[in-house]
Order: sequence, then C-alpha cells, then structure tokens
Amino acid sequence: MVDRFVSVIIPTYNRKDMLKECLDSLFNQTYPKDKYEIIVVNDGSTDGTEEVLKEYAKKAPCKFKWFTQQNKGPSAARNLGVKNARGEIICFIDDDCVAEKKWIENLISGFVMEKIGGVGGKIKAYNPKTSVEKYARIDQESAIRNSFLITCNAAYRRDVLESVNGFDSNLRYGGDDIDVGIKVKQMGYELKYAPDAIVYHKHRTTLNDLIKQRYNYGVGEAILSKKYGYSSIFMQFIIIKLLGLFYSIATLPIKFEKNMQILNVIVTSAYILGMIKGILFDRYRRERRKSEQIRLEFLEDMKILRAFRKLRKKCRLR
Repeated sequence: MVDRFVSVIIPTYNRKDMLKECLDSLFNQTYPKDKYEIIVVNDGSTDGTEEVLKEYAKKAPCKFKWFTQQNKGPSAARNLGVKNARGEIICFIDDDCVAEKKWIENLISGFVMEKIGGVGGKIKAYNPKTSVEKYARIDQESAIRNSFLITCNAAYRRDVLESVNGFDSNLRYGGDDIDVGIKVKQMGYELKYAPDAIVYHKHRTTLNDLIKQRYNYGVGEAILSKKYGYSSIFMQFIIIKLLGLFYSIATLPIKFEKNMQILNVIVTSAYILGMIKGILFDRYRRERRKSEQIRLEFLEDMKILRAFRKLRKKCRLR
C-alpha cells in the first residue's frame, strides 16, 4: 500500500489554533513523506489562518499546499481540494481533529479490493471533560452500516469521487457526507471500516454550540431528503426520533446518568426541529435524484424503537 500516493484534504474556517494541532499530527505520520501531500482549503477565514498556513508551509516534511476561497462551506472546500489533488487515494480530516501516527497507513490499508470505494476510520473524543463533550459521540461504524462515511476520518478512491461529482455544495448544513455515500453505493462500491485508523475529534464544548450543530444537521438532512424525493421516509425517521425522545423523557427517573438523558432530550429536540424546519421551509436548489434509486435504512434508530417497546411492556407489567 505504501506505493500509493495519497492526498490529505483539510477544509478550515476560523480555527487556526485547532488547525495547528491537526497539521502537527499530519506532519508526524509513519507513511513515507514522499508518498503523501497535505492540501488545506481556507474557506474564507478571518482569524489569521493564512499566516498559519504560510508558517507551516516552511516546515512541512511532505508536499504541502493551500488554497483560499470565499466562504462557501466545507463541501465546496473539499471539492476544491480534490480538484487540485494528485493522490490516487483522497483522505479527509477536519481541522478540529488530531490524527494518530499511523492514521494514513491504517486508513488506506482498507482498500484491499477494487470494489471498496471508501474507507472510514474510528473517531474518538479528544480529551473530553464536560458532559457535553462526553455526550457528543461520533460512531463511524454505525454510519457505514447506514451507507455513508463521516468525513472527518474518511478516504475515497479519487476516480470514484470524481465519478460521483464529489460533494454537493448545496448541502451546506449537513448531509453532504451521507449524499456521497449514497452515490458511491449506487455505483456498486462498498464502504469499509478501519478501526485502527484513529483520529481524535474535538467535540463541541458548550450546550449552545451542540444544539446549533444538531439543529443544522436536521436542516441539512431534510434538504437531502428533498434531493432524493423521499421526504416521507424522513418523516418516518422523525417519528422514530420522537419515540427516542419520549423514551429518554420516560426513563429520566430511573437512569443513573441523568445528565446524559437530559442532554439527549435537548439535543434530539434540536435535531427534530431542524428537520421540520428544513422540510417545511427549505428547498433543494438543483435537479432532484429519483427516489427509487436509493433506500436508506436507519438501523441504529430502530434500536430506539425496540427500546421504547420494551419500556412500554415494563410499564404494563407494573
């Protein structure tokens, strides 16, 4: 695998201090330095990110380049990076992540067969301290079971990415990683989990930031549903989320980690409100894809439904 040239793309916006830690971890990879390049796309930052990039360009142990664009969102930034990449494999990491030393090596080792179009690594919390940071878990393995990769720790074959026209910049609030996964799976490729390819993600530290993030996810995924013309399926998804919300409320008195349950109620509510807002008031601005082309299965959320049924059964026994 070390004979493959790899491009690592980082979209960044007003996070210069986090970006430094991310770049330091990428400079310290075990993968041969002449076999990978780092591409940073500055998405219109105003916090001095450009000066940081100039500083790091001078000490980069591998090929290093950056591009600056007006603020268009992470999807557009990733697309610009892919356009200027040389790698056969394109790896993605976010500016609020820190990669383990063998990240590149372990991530691209997942491409063991031609039918594997993308590989996703494990995402761990970076030194979580607050209840909010501990709550905000990111489960890559679950995402892959649901046919997509979380792009803060993901890699795709370059030719596969180009064949699906990259990331959809209209999905600015979220859902762009789901969309790419859908398109890659439609082409007959598989997605693989690489648990040894680890990045540490700096989760949101305040409740306000977490609520905003999950609300935007809801909006973005509602717009995604309109792209594929299956808003009814997403409405079913909202119902399942509501059941999960009711379950969290109902179990508050008997759960040991009550703070986490309260957080779950608040954050799930924000997500549902975002989805409702997106379905009722937003629209997808490009040509829609046919709904019969894809069927998403939210397997993890069905666990919530089963748990709700068990709770209802227990209540009856009482």
